[in-house]
Amino acid sequence: MDNLTDIKEIWQKVMENLGAEIGVQAIDLWIRPIKPLFIEGDTFKLEVPNSIIYNTVKSRYEEKIAALLSALSGRDLKISYSMSMAPTEQETVPAYKPEPSAPAALPANYFSFNPNYTFESFIMGTSNRFAFASAEGVAKTPGQTNPFFIYSAPGLGKTHLLHAIAHGIFKNNSQAKILYTASENFVNEYIDAVRHQGTEAFRSKYRKLDCLLLDDIQFLVDKERSEEEFFYTFNSLFESKKQIVVTSDRPPRELALGQRLISRFLSGVVADIKIPDFETRVAILRQKRDQHKYDIPDDIVTFIAENVKKSIRELEGCLITVGNFCSNMKIQPSIDAVKEIIKDHITDPEHDDKKVTIELIKDVVAAKYNMEIKDFSAKKRTEAVAFPRQVAMYLACSMTDMSLNDIGDAFGRDHATVMYAKNKIGQMVQTDPYFNETLNQMISKIKNVSNS
Repeated sequence: MDNLTDIKEIWQKVMENLGAEIGVQAIDLWIRPIKPLFIEGDTFKLEVPNSIIYNTVKSRYEEKIAALLSALSGRDLKISYSMSMAPTEQETVPAYKPEPSAPAALPANYFSFNPNYTFESFIMGTSNRFAFASAEGVAKTPGQTNPFFIYSAPGLGKTHLLHAIAHGIFKNNSQAKILYTASENFVNEYIDAVRHQGTEAFRSKYRKLDCLLLDDIQFLVDKERSEEEFFYTFNSLFESKKQIVVTSDRPPRELALGQRLISRFLSGVVADIKIPDFETRVAILRQKRDQHKYDIPDDIVTFIAENVKKSIRELEGCLITVGNFCSNMKIQPSIDAVKEIIKDHITDPEHDDKKVTIELIKDVVAAKYNMEIKDFSAKKRTEAVAFPRQVAMYLACSMTDMSLNDIGDAFGRDHATVMYAKNKIGQMVQTDPYFNETLNQMISKIKNVSNS
């Protein structure tokens, strides 16, 4: 199996199987540019052409790819990556292993961005109007709106706006040094730089940029040295009037980061993106339908928009799934057929409006720990009261849409106390299997009562 032909065949099978799950468009955009290199021990080496594909594949598809590789090869395989150094497949470049001691200096035109993620292709609605307008302003006059902080739940368009900002800046300055990277990649690069005494090259790379686009800043939580490094990078860029754009899955005050960094985020423009309304969802689907040239009538588009609400990424995925299914099966889409095709994405309408409440969480937690409801808001700090209260706060954070401030008010506490409880119980979930089982029992009971 270790010869190149077999590796290519395995990789082809991986793409075929993965394509059935994530769609042809995602395969063509993110997976097909990757080259399988070799298998060494229990590691399958892949070559990626740029950091954008690396970040996307690692965050979205790595687990699925690893599972498929293991199933096809008959043994457990881990995935490792290398960055392509060749600009084209036709050019012959002597094989060499780059020294890890210092990151290579990146030329101004090195950075690549998703060509589909532009302002022109972004559908604006009431849910994202301010974020969109602010992003356009940043692209026209980088360094004036600084920093720019965007937050939302996953899949609502934050990364699209980051790439659109890059395209917008490039229109006015084709030589601008712009870098998009995920916070996870920033951390990994910094760790490698520290290990190989290459911190000066690392700092030079980030602090000589004209614009830094950092995705998912929440990944820096609990990584003190990386957070400190980013803080000094932030200050260097800010003082040089260079543009900084940061995204997160929560507002700045709810990030468990140092106060000095939070205050800097709050000193700029903060914009959120909410779940798109029905009209925006329809507009997005129509745009994607035209882009892919799918023969999908408006009543099907409306049906998908009515039933898939929480994520633009999921919305687009459903359209691509329906389009490919009907094309491959050579059938005309109908409501009944589409309902079956996207059934895993449709919420039961009987349960759609039934939300978990703080009162229900308190009832279930109080019953579990034999305490009275009034104790949740009492001044008591004994372990018998404080711990169940922290559990209830954690469940409120994970099972409701309430902000940390609102949750704090429900328990007579401030948002910092809620954040502490969320982090403490979250850590226990990762390290204590017995507590995790207890917590899962409470979660199941809350869901059962809420849906009954």
